[in-house]
Amino acid sequence: MFEQDFIDNQKIKLEKEKEELEKSLSDFASKETENNWETKYPDIAPDERDPEDSADEVEEYVDLLPQEYTLEIKLKNVNDALDNIKEGTYGICESCKRPISKERLEANPSAKKCIECIDL
Repeated sequence: MFEQDFIDNQKIKLEKEKEELEKSLSDFASKETENNWETKYPDIAPDERDPEDSADEVEEYVDLLPQEYTLEIKLKNVNDALDNIKEGTYGICESCKRPISKERLEANPSAKKCIECIDL
């Protein structure tokens, strides 16, 4: 379907993106499984902290949860694309089973759907 050079370049892009996503996640979360990270909750000792400091830490934790979720989804998509490369199914739309355009994959190497199926 695609030339091997294109697949090899996409794999390099995906591996780099995976590394960057894992680095971003590791700044505030710990890895539980390949696609599941857990945001680190601050270790608050009630007798050692000012209540205002504790409230700030809780707020920071709550603010990080959506970031963790978004980065986990991106990481899962990257890992799925890398698995598809291994299986020889990279670039096939998960909805219609037709090839995803090369231009779309260049813009988003972890795309799961073709342009026609993206809104379905």
